[in-house]
Amino acid sequence: MKGKILTYDSERKMFQLEADVYEGGGGQPADRIRVAGPQFSIESRTTVKSKEDGNVFWVIEKQEGDVVKGDVDVFIDELWRLEVSQQHTAQHIFSALAEDLYGWPSEGFSIFDDDSKIELLGADDDMTKYEQLEKRVNEVIAERIPVHIYEGDGTEHLRKPTKVLHPRIVDIEGIDKCACGGTHVQNTADIGGFALLKVERKNTRYVRVIFASGLRLGRIAKKYVTKEQQLKNILSGDIKERIQQILDQKRQLEYDKKNLLEMIKQYISESSQVRWQNLPLDMQSMKQIASYCGEIEKNIVLINEEGYFAIAGPDSDTYFQELREQGANGGGKGVITGKIPLSNG
Repeated sequence: MKGKILTYDSERKMFQLEADVYEGGGGQPADRIRVAGPQFSIESRTTVKSKEDGNVFWVIEKQEGDVVKGDVDVFIDELWRLEVSQQHTAQHIFSALAEDLYGWPSEGFSIFDDDSKIELLGADDDMTKYEQLEKRVNEVIAERIPVHIYEGDGTEHLRKPTKVLHPRIVDIEGIDKCACGGTHVQNTADIGGFALLKVERKNTRYVRVIFASGLRLGRIAKKYVTKEQQLKNILSGDIKERIQQILDQKRQLEYDKKNLLEMIKQYISESSQVRWQNLPLDMQSMKQIASYCGEIEKNIVLINEEGYFAIAGPDSDTYFQELREQGANGGGKGVITGKIPLSNG
């Protein structure tokens, strides 16, 4: 493809390009391109739009040679273009079906490097509806419906109204008709497949849907197969059984820790010693012991190996003041907590 470099800013590492490439927008990232001229080449995958005049600049990620303005050859990463087009076309289908079947309009859409998101207004939390939507999207993909793109005349009935007089229309016959400037596949079958990865409530008004389609599904599958293999290398035997064993061991350790903490609590509470230092305990454990000692009106100062402390008892303010004079900071009611410099601990 032929193109032309219009401007080049060596300090900001940006340039303007005149070519048939997608510059990003509407939730869709820009093309990934390589520009080649006489004795130089540039690679870019990101654009920024000027707030002053709206001009779009490509951000240089890699450069070889000295850039010269003028005619150039432009190469698009076709796999990335296809991947993004698959996501965008799938979004049209999903959004149209969500609104048609359940009355959930899409109010936000973004394509990221690994997945994409759609935000549905007024959607509920019934997962069977999302399962039905996922199935229906894949049925539309299998129906091999052509995707038509043309310039509208303003008379079309669109899923989302637009004030543009002659909008660029993306028409998936019988499924969706919407004004859109992004890239799309030529046929729904080119999407390949569709999967909902996550459904989460954003707030009382919106539900966020995370999805992937096409080429990304293979990459996601490979990612999880690799993770499973890594787990197999770490854990001997059946993974599910080993994970269950680890969870059982964790519960036993928590039980043992609780019993040990009770023994320590009882021992400290019955001891005449007030100040305990270099304890191999975390803050939560020290707070539990200090709280108990405070309830029985016993003075206690607990300091762990990292210098964190917990103080309780009738004279807790006095003991805290002593630590503050040594550089400690902290505070609290009932149980005073904080940290003292280790050099003074």
